[in-house]
Amino acid sequence: MKKLFLLLSISLVYISCEKVIPFEGDVNIPKLVINSIFQSDSTFKVHVSSSRSVIDTASFQNIEDAVVTIKDDNGSIIETLNYVENGFYIGQTFPQENQTYSLQVTHPNYTNITSSDSLPSPININSIDTSTTVDPINGDRLQITLNFNDPESSQNYYLIETYSVNEYLLIKNSDTTEYELDTTKQFMVLTDEVFQNGGSPFREQGLFNDLLFNGQNKALELEIPYDNWSGTEDGYEWSYKTLSVRVYLHNISKSYYYYRTSLELYQGASGNPFAQPVQVYSNIENGFGVFAGSQISYFDL
Repeated sequence: MKKLFLLLSISLVYISCEKVIPFEGDVNIPKLVINSIFQSDSTFKVHVSSSRSVIDTASFQNIEDAVVTIKDDNGSIIETLNYVENGFYIGQTFPQENQTYSLQVTHPNYTNITSSDSLPSPININSIDTSTTVDPINGDRLQITLNFNDPESSQNYYLIETYSVNEYLLIKNSDTTEYELDTTKQFMVLTDEVFQNGGSPFREQGLFNDLLFNGQNKALELEIPYDNWSGTEDGYEWSYKTLSVRVYLHNISKSYYYYRTSLELYQGASGNPFAQPVQVYSNIENGFGVFAGSQISYFDL
């Protein structure tokens, strides 16, 4: 199970960055698109692709022959990343907390892009308290109160997510006919006042900042579905239960916070003819996307 969670935490960074290309008035010239969230427990990894014009119906194109370099805050090159596959470039350097890094991507067919961001410090989770709410109509829920100390010296931005490991079992005549173990990203009810997007409906992630509790101890409240059920029929017995829950608390940079916040607004407005247009935030100069730092702490229930 530990290996399962490790693979999951590594993959979280790269599946969470969708290619959302905002329109800024230029319908003809494609630009480089960067998706890179870096943290201290993994080396730099950058995905490079090209945007398309508003009038172009072609799919996004991964860029395989760019030169991707990481620089320190003095402008010295730390390393040039190696191309792997599917538009991904990977390095061998592990980012250090509270250090500012610069990204430079060059390609003969595109305008060179640059970006910079820093890696925040990890936030230690002090404890987690839980209780169960029995709701026969909407389903039982697990109430979670996560306790941590917010640093006083700086403004902090957070992202919280929860995952569960679940077991499905089907038995006939004392023999197991089906068995499945899966890891599921939980939808959460964000009941705490710090969540700007409110407590309903269920959401896969919660974004918030420390405006209401800067430098203080924070008891963060949320709820997740608590699926445990079983039954019998025609000689069959089946059960589904949650074996464990892991709560992730990300201390993210301001750039990542703005990117994810605007991305949520964009997705909420997509397909709604009455919604106001949403510009997705980007900290990539001469291009699109995000290059940002995130520290992950977690707690197992």
